[in-house]
Amino acid sequence: MKKIGIVVNQKKRGAIELAAKIRDWLEKRDLVVVDSLTEPIEQFIEDTDFVISLGGDGTMLSIVKHLRNRSVPVLGINLGGLGFLTEVKQSEVFEALAAYFQIPEIEDRIMLSCTAWSKTKKMERRFLALNDIVISREGLARILRLDVFVSGEKLTSFRGDGVIIATPTGSTGYSLSADGAVVHPKLEVFIITPICPHALSLRSLVIGADEKIMVQVRTDDPAEKALLTADGQEKVEIDDSYIVEIGRSNAPFKLIKSTKRSYLETLREKFKLPDTEA
Repeated sequence: MKKIGIVVNQKKRGAIELAAKIRDWLEKRDLVVVDSLTEPIEQFIEDTDFVISLGGDGTMLSIVKHLRNRSVPVLGINLGGLGFLTEVKQSEVFEALAAYFQIPEIEDRIMLSCTAWSKTKKMERRFLALNDIVISREGLARILRLDVFVSGEKLTSFRGDGVIIATPTGSTGYSLSADGAVVHPKLEVFIITPICPHALSLRSLVIGADEKIMVQVRTDDPAEKALLTADGQEKVEIDDSYIVEIGRSNAPFKLIKSTKRSYLETLREKFKLPDTEA
């Protein structure tokens, strides 16, 4: 008997009502259903066969931090705005569920594994990210100085507001707004994108996903901090005693695809790309 988890963003209009309808549909097919309305995600994520996310891309990303030990297929239902990850529309929910139980179409997306550690403070934090790891100046902190290394070799040192390490999935997010490239999610690469660098020649760089990235922050004032965030969900303050190491996660994110539209169709729709000759 399969066990299905439903993650519900209660702030989204109609999410609670839709969760009840989905639960009823699943239970009629002799499936065990748990949801985040009655049980914390971390308690049921470990033994579910797949997860349904009701919300937007942010709701989907909130699941990632709980996937520490295993990959669980996730179906995203878009109740939000942009929806690059949540491809399935509300009106398509039951058609998408029926398709999954017949012939599931699951796409593996690479994820980032990040460790931030300080020898002097004897502190270590670990993060998992589907979209990106961002290191940025915090609050009124001055411009950061960052050293970036790729597989042990120095790539660059620059002054700016920070740096984004993104996956292809995250290339349509913050990295894009910082002038990074849009990268197809089937490619196994990472995108290193500086944020407002004080160097006109410094551009976003695409590297292989098997490379190891290391970033160290240099501040002008020991009291100043930088902020490390994973998918905009988890964060930690860091100073120049920290080394941040980023690489490929051992486990992929298993995204259940929409049977209605392809990635390129979603790209055309969200970016309003022209599909007829001018």
